[in-house]
Amino acid sequence: MKRILSIVLLGIVATTGVYAQYRLSGQVLDARSRRVVEFANVTYTRAGDSIPMGGGVTDLDGEFSLTGIGNGTYEVRVSFLGYVDKTRRVTIQGADKSIGKIYLEEDSRALQEVEVVGQGSTMRFELDRKVFSVDQNIASAGGSVTDALENIPSVDVDQEGNISLRNSDGVEIWINGKPSGLTSENRAQILQQMPAESIQNIELITNPSAKFSPEGTSGIINLVLKKDRKAGYYGSVTAGIDYALSAPWTTPPGANIGLNINMNKGIVDAYFNAGYRYHTNNGGVLNNRYNVRGMGAQELSDIAPDSILTRLETTGQNTHQGGGLFLRGGVDIRITDHSTIGMSGFGIVETRDALRMWDNNRTTYLMTDYASGDTLRDYSRLQTGGGWHPGGNAMLDYRLDYGKHKLSVSGAYYNFSFNQDNLYTQAEAGRDTTAQQQVTYNTDRSVEVKADYEWKPTQASRLEAGYQGRIAWRKTEAQAWNGSKQEEELYAYYNDFRTDEQTHALYITYGNRFWDKLSVQAGLRGELFKRHLESLYKDGTGALQDAYAQKPEKQDTTYFQLYPSVYIGYDFGHGHELQLNYTRRVDRPRGNQLNPRQNFSDSTNISMGNPELTPSYSSNLELNYLKTWERHTLSAGLFWRYKEDIVQNVSYVDGAIMRNTYINAATRHETGLEIAAKNRLFGELLQLTTSVDLYYNLIGASTYDNILNGREVHIDLPSQQTFAWSARINASFLFTKTFSGQLYAGYRSPRVLAQGMTTHSYNIDLGLRKTFLEKRLALSLNVRDILDSRARRSITWGEGFRQESERRWHSRSVSLTVTYNFGNMQQRKPRMPQGDSSSISSYDEGGGEE
Repeated sequence: MKRILSIVLLGIVATTGVYAQYRLSGQVLDARSRRVVEFANVTYTRAGDSIPMGGGVTDLDGEFSLTGIGNGTYEVRVSFLGYVDKTRRVTIQGADKSIGKIYLEEDSRALQEVEVVGQGSTMRFELDRKVFSVDQNIASAGGSVTDALENIPSVDVDQEGNISLRNSDGVEIWINGKPSGLTSENRAQILQQMPAESIQNIELITNPSAKFSPEGTSGIINLVLKKDRKAGYYGSVTAGIDYALSAPWTTPPGANIGLNINMNKGIVDAYFNAGYRYHTNNGGVLNNRYNVRGMGAQELSDIAPDSILTRLETTGQNTHQGGGLFLRGGVDIRITDHSTIGMSGFGIVETRDALRMWDNNRTTYLMTDYASGDTLRDYSRLQTGGGWHPGGNAMLDYRLDYGKHKLSVSGAYYNFSFNQDNLYTQAEAGRDTTAQQQVTYNTDRSVEVKADYEWKPTQASRLEAGYQGRIAWRKTEAQAWNGSKQEEELYAYYNDFRTDEQTHALYITYGNRFWDKLSVQAGLRGELFKRHLESLYKDGTGALQDAYAQKPEKQDTTYFQLYPSVYIGYDFGHGHELQLNYTRRVDRPRGNQLNPRQNFSDSTNISMGNPELTPSYSSNLELNYLKTWERHTLSAGLFWRYKEDIVQNVSYVDGAIMRNTYINAATRHETGLEIAAKNRLFGELLQLTTSVDLYYNLIGASTYDNILNGREVHIDLPSQQTFAWSARINASFLFTKTFSGQLYAGYRSPRVLAQGMTTHSYNIDLGLRKTFLEKRLALSLNVRDILDSRARRSITWGEGFRQESERRWHSRSVSLTVTYNFGNMQQRKPRMPQGDSSSISSYDEGGGEE
């Protein structure tokens, strides 16, 4: 028996030796500047053979890692446009092999003679994220960041510019891998002002690791700003015009102009961007509300006719126009071969009198008795005014890189404002015309400090640890008056609401790779959160009162929470990868969700916040699969998300007024399947990116009881479940080497709400681009929303009402954009390793020499 066992074990050992597979790694650098070369091609062949056996490309740190290689002698070839190919002979014998640094020499003749004919990729798939290139998105040329986001799979932008990811609005917007300081109150306006040309990539990270803030239960949208690094200097000038085509409203055309300059000389990298956008949006609102006895229903036919009391028909035409200046700049200085210091910042410049947004919204209201059809009220309301939203940030960071050990320390200051000054004039037959003015000032300031340490003890392992602290101060002041000249103050609408927050977090993550196939990473983040609320209002005499004078225990909140993350990945070889991950995340209510201020922009539909909201926590589980071929890529992701105490908007009828507020509803189960494919067809003629998203949502039943405006309010929210799906197709055509086009089409099925559901929506965009003068000059023509179908439609119902609504933020438009590139126009140069400023990978196996 022992002899048989020995023979079997010997056979296993022998077989393992024959079929063992190892890793080959290294790093590619520029021979002159000693800076890393990104996206260089690396292939290997058997020594003496010319047929490639496999290969890959270098990552953002110039590193490559090739797996599945058996024992033997190989020729490793490294190539990149503008460099002389480099070949290195290596031998693998029973262990992984690192060939260290490979230096490439510039090929000046190749830089002058080579011409690339092909189209860049609009989407790049990775296991933990999807990366979308805005540069290659012709349909968004000349537009804003919001326009670019509307064409991204899994992302939805409603008619007010609010952003959701995976059918959930619990999403965070980051810039260059860090919190941007944008909040749910200001980000719609700021992203409308940011030119799409300032963005390099948009990354969707649905389950970031414990290294990163757990804010946003549905994930993070990371905007990677352009930061070209070419030898000498390089830049571009952009100018464009756009016009809304939908009648009958006539408004002046929108326009944009931008300047982008980059410089690389010696130890200094610097960049500067400036852009001005003047845009006009024509939209509208159509609303039918039925006041009923008892509970409303999804279908009007399901309500007994004698139970319907009145019908309120609201019709509005909205014109939104204005402009702002976007500025961004930064400089990186390489102090030594291992250290870099950077300073950067960006800002939106808007003023109350010049650079600002202007609104002109006219709404008519017709209330009739449902049974007889008699008119009860017929009046109109005109809103004039607008807002100005200045803000920006400044950042200082220091990076130290000694290969196995990396340290990054940064500090940032954010300051944003969101201010509104509106006049509401109401006219009704038989009554005097009335006017009311409402002014709101919002400020949002914060300071953030972050320190990250990384250690790679072995070729396949990595340990990360760090600290992140953030202190934020938010303040809202609002006043309202009767009359256009502030004659009589309306004390009930006075509001002074302040929020002070502190977040302190420590994290640690560890990852390793086993048998060249299995990658495992585990992390834990601990966060201490503190919040202090202050709320002042005026009583009937105009005297200031403290809302927390009788309930000081509700003024302060302090809690500590743990947020774990686990990632398990397996590489099957031949382009097959699989990853399973779990994270715990949080969605903290802020801004308008908390602020009890009443907004009477619509006199029949008044909204307010709820300062007693609590955080919503989610557990997120994902299974992702990735398969790559030479010209095709398939990505599939299955996710499950469980949310507790979700924040939902609810409505109730108060006489002739519909009131809206926020509550913590029960629970929400979300399950989804996302499938995306990228295919290059017919040579380089067509690049087709297709995505299909399937979602199932279940919202548990809950109740809401409160006393609002001296009235007891009781709301029953029944359980809601729905299946929803969406599909997007992005077809990029390369007709000739200087003429390209892009067609985008999207569809979104109905979605569930706490008290109803949205209806389906669809849209089509078209873009064409022609280049001249050896691609120095580019002309882009775009038509957005060809079918004029972009709108948000919903049906909601509850105790005492049923409501149908349709809102449009903008209409069909056409734009023309001209871009001129100047400078040395040389091939993109390599760069210094940058830490994680634009990468949020959960686990990147990376190299480094042992």
